[in-house]
Amino acid sequence: MKYAESEVIEKATTLFWQKGFQAAGMRDIQQALDMRPGSIYARFKSKEGLFQLVVEKYVTNSQEKLSIVINADCPLDALRAFFVSELINPEEMRFQRQCLLIKSITELEMLGENGKQSVLDGMSTLKACFKSIVEKAVQTNSLPTSTPVDKAADWLQNQFVGLRTFALMQSDDHAIETMIDKVLIDLKTSWPE
Repeated sequence: MKYAESEVIEKATTLFWQKGFQAAGMRDIQQALDMRPGSIYARFKSKEGLFQLVVEKYVTNSQEKLSIVINADCPLDALRAFFVSELINPEEMRFQRQCLLIKSITELEMLGENGKQSVLDGMSTLKACFKSIVEKAVQTNSLPTSTPVDKAADWLQNQFVGLRTFALMQSDDHAIETMIDKVLIDLKTSWPE
């Protein structure tokens, strides 16, 4: 093995995040991983097998970051810090402002069943994390007890997806932080019946 599994997955993550599943050809994968096709197939079985591992690692990393928010004394402050860390990064890392799962959803029909299921399961896992954040915010009185947890979790996940898209196209970090603050203000408001 030329590289440790984690290093290979990290390089593949960067490639798929920048190009997407479909646009990343085998030559791109070979070059990014510095591996020959036979080694790639022996190790990952297919391009989709590699992609599935990338998605699973991305979800695990996201879960770990969101668990810090869930376990924080003030979950909304921690959520703001999480949003800032995910949405504001150097220009050469701009591609990371976009959610890898959302980018992958646009290619669902091009993925095999295993890759597709990994993406959909990942979205469900992250929704559960947002639900836990909302529950914790209600428990700590950061959100009103009348907050409908499931609706708020759906809404928060959707807002995060929107923020990621906004941040991808935005060069003004202050504008991104303003939108983050607006989302957190709106989260505290009343909900329609």
